[in-house]
Amino acid sequence: MVDLSTASRRVLDELLYLSDPDTGTAEISQNEMCTELGASKPTVNRGFKELRECGLAWGLEDGRYQLHPLLTGGAVFSPLAPVPQIRAAAPERFAEQRRARYAAQIANLTTIGSPPS
Repeated sequence: MVDLSTASRRVLDELLYLSDPDTGTAEISQNEMCTELGASKPTVNRGFKELRECGLAWGLEDGRYQLHPLLTGGAVFSPLAPVPQIRAAAPERFAEQRRARYAAQIANLTTIGSPPS
């Protein structure tokens, strides 16, 4: 499970929308992403940084990003390039609101598939 900030989720959603189904890459400049999201450069940069740190997306070259193959049905730009491992969330680093949301998600997962009471 990966916990993303709102900024990261918005950047990821835009990258998924723009992604090439054959390569799993998306091309967009920082300025274009700012315009699309109506967000500042620092916000967009934090979003990209968080996606890179958790292994969901990373830069290939200026304005071109690779999405993790688990998000693209296995599509990758280069099958020889290393794919980072997705890093799970660390709940102890969450803010209180995110910690409560995470606990609710975990509780929800444990009830899925349980027989009704």
